[in-house]
This record gives sequence, structure tokens and C-alpha cells, in this order.
Amino acid sequence: MSLTSCLKDPTSAIARFLAEHLPSPDAALSDYRRRLARFAPPLAPDAGPGQRADYRMLGHTIDHRLRISLGTPTGQPIKEGVVRTAFDDDGWPSLEVINTVHAAGMVLLEELRQYESADGQPLALADEAEERLVRLCHIASSFEAIFRCVGWVRGNSLGACRPGDSLNDIAAAVPDYVVDDIRGQMKLAAAPGPFGRLRQLPATARICGPVFDGSLDVGGADADFILDRQLIDCKATIRPERMSRAEIYQLAGYLLLDYSNAYRITDVGLYLSRQGALIGWSVQEFLDLLGCRLTLPELRLACQHALTGGAAGSPAPPEAALRPLPRPRSAPAVQESLFDGLG
Repeated sequence: MSLTSCLKDPTSAIARFLAEHLPSPDAALSDYRRRLARFAPPLAPDAGPGQRADYRMLGHTIDHRLRISLGTPTGQPIKEGVVRTAFDDDGWPSLEVINTVHAAGMVLLEELRQYESADGQPLALADEAEERLVRLCHIASSFEAIFRCVGWVRGNSLGACRPGDSLNDIAAAVPDYVVDDIRGQMKLAAAPGPFGRLRQLPATARICGPVFDGSLDVGGADADFILDRQLIDCKATIRPERMSRAEIYQLAGYLLLDYSNAYRITDVGLYLSRQGALIGWSVQEFLDLLGCRLTLPELRLACQHALTGGAAGSPAPPEAALRPLPRPRSAPAVQESLFDGLG
């Protein structure tokens, strides 16, 4: 279970904690929507007549492509996903397909290693190289899905490959609309704006897929980026106006799980990849909007205490954090789909 999964459950410890101690997510949402109005409408994919775009996988694919621009092409979830393809949990797909996918995954990891660089990679490569890279990122997203789902789940496109297919065969099967859509989003990232500036940061200021002290307390949690000490979550939604309390609480959750302040986060933000826009707040401004009554260190201690049940090694929170707060005006967040046709 990930942080996002925990937030889907209003009875989970993290959902209840955030609702109690950060009771005003609607204020942050109002500020977000006010600032959203200044940007152009989001780019939308064109899957062709009678076809339906896989928005969820497109979101993962643009995340991987952006990470490559920052010099970090293969996070642990992709590597673990390749390993887990070898597990035949329920008889699907066939053992022959499993072996084929696993072998292709090992080749994928080797090819992606060439993009590891402290200097990062261009936001747009030459046509053939860019197309190849986008297809690899999409395949990597399917391997990550195996990791996130702790094994094979019916519907994963990797399960439809033929026994004996090579990585080239699997890449050729990636729909063309995926390539066109990710290229469009990368053009937005390459235009003068926030992501281009962030990509110019020194390697020490660019962190992809950060994990936190408290990640295991919510079953595993890794954010998208911390760039120049700004915690950034990438959203590839075509309906940014539908951003909900869940996305605001997701940012807050990552911030609080950094119990020891290891990343020294100063700002948080949402990067809207289909608009090339970054909407962000300083940490203090963000907490103020959410109605926080504690300092960030106090809030983190209280969060750690709540998620670990006061386990050994978990410091007691300040007395103020233990006092009952007024009942939140709204219920804990329930994750809503940001993807067209999914909710």
C-alpha cells in the first residue's frame, strides 16, 4: 500500500491525521484554482477514432521521461518490477511470456543506463532517438506497475506480448499516440518556463523519486521530485481544475514523512505537465493555507507518533499536538480520478 492508497481509505492513520491537523485543504485548492486560471488549456492526447487513451500510463510515462532529463532514468520501482515479472502468482500470463518479458526487462535496464548522467539529458532529442526513448519509458511504466501491484495484474500490456518477443518487438507495440503525446508534453517542458530552469540546477540539487524516513509507515512512498529543495508532484491530468483535496494531502503527506528533515524542503508544488506550469507554495504558506496550528517539526513528530502508534524510537509529539482539535469541516480526503473516463 502506498501513500496514495492510504489516502483512498478515510480510516487510515495518515488520512485521519491529515484531516485532523490540516483541516482546511479547500483553502489551498482555492488558491491553486485561482492561479490555474492564468495558464493555457492542457494538451490532450489523440488516440484516434474509437480508441481510448490510457491516461494513467501516460502519466507514469511522462514522469519517467522527465526523470531522464534530470539524469535519473531507472528508479528502484522499475528495477524491482523487472525482478517481479519472474513471479507467476496466478497463472497469467503464461510462463513463456513471463520469461520473455523478464529477459526484455533486463535489456531495458541496460539500455536505460546510458541516460544516467549528472548533467541530465536534453528535454527533446532528435526524432528517432526521442521516439525510441518514449517507447522505453512507456515500457518502464508497465514494469513499475508490476512493482506497485506486487505482481502481475490482468490488463498489463506486457502480458500481451508473444513468447520470444524482443525488447524491440515490445517497443514497436507501444501505440503511436503515446509517442506523440509525450513529445508534446516534453515540448512544453522545453519551452521557457519552470521545468527548463529546474533542469539547469546542479546535480546535487536534483533528486528523483525521493523516499522518506516515514515511507514504510504508509507501506512505501516515493515522491516525484525534490528540485532545489522544492517537493514537486507531477500531474499529467487533462482536467487540472478537478484537482481535489487528495492531491493537496498527498503533497502534505510527503512533506510530513520527512521526519528528520533530511531533504530540508522549503517549498512544495504541482507541476502540470500538459500545461508546462508549476504552481507552488513555500512550506509555511502551504501549512497556513491548510490551517496548521503547529510548527513543521512539531507536526512531523506528531505524524510519526500517530503512524507508528508511539513505537519504540518514535519521539513523543509536543503536548499541543495531542490536544483534541475542532472537528474538521470536511471528511478526510478520498482520492478522485484525475484521468478522463476513469472517475
